[in-house]
Amino acid sequence: MKIKKYLFGLGIAMTTLFASCETDNEKAIFEEANMGVAFEFAVQDVTFPANGYEGFDVEIVRAQTAEAATVPLTATMADGSAVPAEIQVPSEVSFEAGEGRKTFHVTVGDIESGMDYNLNITVDPAYASSFEGAVTTKTITIYRDYTYSPIGTGHVVSAFAGGEGDCEFEKADNITWYRAIAPYEEGYNLVFQVQADGKTVVVTSQPVISEYGDYGEVSVAGQGELVDGVITVSLEFTVSAGSFGIFEEVFTLPAE
Repeated sequence: MKIKKYLFGLGIAMTTLFASCETDNEKAIFEEANMGVAFEFAVQDVTFPANGYEGFDVEIVRAQTAEAATVPLTATMADGSAVPAEIQVPSEVSFEAGEGRKTFHVTVGDIESGMDYNLNITVDPAYASSFEGAVTTKTITIYRDYTYSPIGTGHVVSAFAGGEGDCEFEKADNITWYRAIAPYEEGYNLVFQVQADGKTVVVTSQPVISEYGDYGEVSVAGQGELVDGVITVSLEFTVSAGSFGIFEEVFTLPAE
């Protein structure tokens, strides 16, 4: 079911949020006297599908760019343990003369599905920026999705969209998670995580609609229950500017 077409009649009142930047307090690593190697962002999230992935890129910058340089890197897991063999991080990154920004590649193999791998990559202190607040260790969360198998056609009743219709469902192969295929818009699936009690359902924040007017992508999050093959969840629909509110959405699973 693609119920995006029902959204046009939905009346909302949104408050525009404004962001300000205090430029007087900005600190640029490019002002320091040493090589000043650092990451621009402290964290990065990488999510892979169950199959068909290979790795990801990480960007690094330096302040002094006049000469070519090779900068050593070290990698550990966030808890201090060794990086598993399935994750390969280069031991160094090389800059050409005049080059201030570089991307290096992290290769990811057959990691376990449904598990967060929290990876730390650190610039060698001899090359790292000494500027206060510089990001010289980057934490990257790597996640591989579960594999899902089709289980048939179910039904969706949406208070948010003011509509209902049929929807295809899938079930994860190694855990009791269900996935509704494009319930609101083509290309945007919705995952329901059934907890160990077999009843409580959690919906983590995930996009379900590509855009709503000038507000951009619409995401949902919430929780509910699975009773007799029916998932009833209270979902909050949000965009970058704020929330549409909480709506009760009902998903009837196919008979298994």
